[in-house]
Amino acid sequence: MRMLCFMTLGLFFALIASPLMATPAQKDAASSQSSLATGQRLFLDNCAECHQRNGRGIEGIYPSLASSEVVRGSGVDVALQLIIGRGEMPSFASAMGAEEMADLINYVRNAWGNEGDAIDAATIERLIK
Repeated sequence: MRMLCFMTLGLFFALIASPLMATPAQKDAASSQSSLATGQRLFLDNCAECHQRNGRGIEGIYPSLASSEVVRGSGVDVALQLIIGRGEMPSFASAMGAEEMADLINYVRNAWGNEGDAIDAATIERLIK
């Protein structure tokens, strides 16, 4: 009986502690998921009106981001578009921090069939200065 009690307590504590003892890979995956969710929210709040929720833009008015060579190219080029603005697209330098820009860029570069390497906030900070 006593042994069963210790085994039950051990299992109980193992189940409770398991999220606290996540491996670095699990933490990175969770952080990445959170970053993409933030990027998606930022896109919907700031970009979807012109580029549409599906990233396809409005033909002849606002460019498609889906399967875009620019989006799939250099993350730095995409960051510069956000920082400086272009045509009717405003600059987001005063509206978003570097971390938010990185989340947004990484979302767009990996949504709607796009595949792009991640950009980090430190890179964006260097571009802003």
